Order: sequence, then structure tokens, then C-alpha cells
Amino acid sequence: MKIVILGYGFIGDIHLNAYRQMNDVEVAGIYSTTRTGDLQGIPFYNDLERCLEIADVVDVCLPTFMHRDVFEKAVERGKHVFLEKPMAHTDEDCQRMLELEEQSSSKVMVGQVLRYFPEYRKLKESIDPDKPASTLLSRRSQLPVSAKNWSLDRRNSGGVILDLSLHDIDFARWAFGPVTRVYAQTDPDHYYALITLRHENGSISRIEGSWRYDGGFAQEADIAQENDLLTFNSQEIHPLMVHRKVSLKKDSTEVPPVLLRDDPWYLELRDFVDSIRNDGPVPVTLQDAYESTKIALLALQSAHEKRPISLAKELNKR
Repeated sequence: MKIVILGYGFIGDIHLNAYRQMNDVEVAGIYSTTRTGDLQGIPFYNDLERCLEIADVVDVCLPTFMHRDVFEKAVERGKHVFLEKPMAHTDEDCQRMLELEEQSSSKVMVGQVLRYFPEYRKLKESIDPDKPASTLLSRRSQLPVSAKNWSLDRRNSGGVILDLSLHDIDFARWAFGPVTRVYAQTDPDHYYALITLRHENGSISRIEGSWRYDGGFAQEADIAQENDLLTFNSQEIHPLMVHRKVSLKKDSTEVPPVLLRDDPWYLELRDFVDSIRNDGPVPVTLQDAYESTKIALLALQSAHEKRPISLAKELNKR
């Protein structure tokens, strides 16, 4: 199975390292507008069309605003596509991509990688999806540095909500089910955001996203459900704690991080490759990813219009 990686920035390098751990795939090329020559025998291509010609599978690690165009080219040529999140930066692009997928026989998976982080899987396994919960999710980092700093241009990246907080929006929807209402606030630069989601099952998810944090990358989760409290802090020595029946003064259970750490990017890409080989369903479909992306786009609209948005009312207008 020949794979080409489109884009060789931070995430492209992570994907390359994951594929190198697999003995049943070959990275046949890397598309880059700035690199030439080869990388340890893997050729760089500056011509997208030539790069697509040699591929069975296309792994899209390009800037978000380029996703629709390369996705269209790939599926029209019958290539299977792994697409880094977010799937696209506008609802129009998302809708077109869904149409293209429906018309093709390509397998398409979106990299909502938080679903593969063992700590977040453990959190999901520890809750009852039918019971309401109160959740606080936080994700903080420095301003991202990328080619031409495209991610700082909100028109191309969607700012901190679409680029960073989408991880937590997707986790909240995955863990607690469909969202009925969204409200968001941001600073003027869209480097910091607070988002509140209401779910069909009565759960409330509060999400903080920040590109104004200089303390290293940090992700946190607090989930309260009935008498249980689950906490995760990536910067703690023992990051995941499950407090059972806290009102009865039971001790908490700590899960050592060494037992939880697998490479989530390898796991998701391995699943995608296996889905192709076995002609099985992909774990994160384009439609599934769109449901989360749509919430992030409505959060951007909420922040702009300074009002909460009911998903049913908003989508009925369209």
C-alpha cells in the first residue's frame, strides 16, 4: 500500500514516523512546496498531480483552507484519504466534501486524534452516556508557528476555536452525545475562547481554548456525574484520577501515566490502514467529523453575533 503525505510540517512529520512503524505500508512520497530532494530515501514532490499519481492512500496534512481542493483531486482519482482535522474551514467546503465522498468509492477518515488518547478513552469508558454530567475541558498552548503563520489568520484557520478547541468539542460530542445549543466568547484576535455546549442528554460542557499560554502545552478535563468526579491534567505526575462516590469519602484511584501512553497518531493511522485492507468501516467518518466541525463553526458564529445558538433553529434556516 503506497501512501503519500501532503504537507510536511509538524503533523506531517508525526504521521511519517507513525507509518515507519508499520511493515505493510510504504510512504512513496511527500508533497511540499518548499522542500526538494528526498528524506531518507522518500522523495519530495513539488507537483501535486505527480504526487497523487503514485498513491493508493493520500494523507492530508496541509493547512485547513487547502483541504477541500486537494480532497476533491484525491477522491476524483479514486484515492483513499486520511484528512487531518478540521476537515475544512467553512460549512460550504464541508458540504461539498461530503457530496464528493458520497459520489466516490474512497474510504475517508478524519484525524480526531483525541479519541485515541488513552486518557480520554478512559474518561469516556468511566462515564454513563445516558446520565447528565457537568464537564470542564481546557486546552492551552503558545501561539502556533507554521508556514507563513497561516493558522493565525482566522479566515484560513478558524482561530483557536476551529484549530484547537475542536479537539474538545469533538470529545464532548463523542462522550455525551448530540449538542443542542452553543454559546461562545473570544478575545478580539481569536487567540482565546470560552465555549458552552448543552447536550440532548442534559449534560453541560464548558470548553476553554487558549493560544496565550506560555507554560507548555496543557490539557485538562474535569467531569462530574452523580457522585463521581473524574479529573485529568496532562501536566501532573499522575494525570488521571477517578474519584468514586466522593460523598462517601472513598479514596481516589490513580492510574499511572506509563500504563496509559500509546502513540495516538499511530493508533488512528493503523486503524485507517486496517479499514482499507479489510474493507471495513473507518472509525471516524467524514460525516461524524462534520458534526463536530459544524458545532465549532456555530461557536464562531455565536462569538461574532454575541448570542447563544440553537442548533435546530439555526440549521432549519438553511
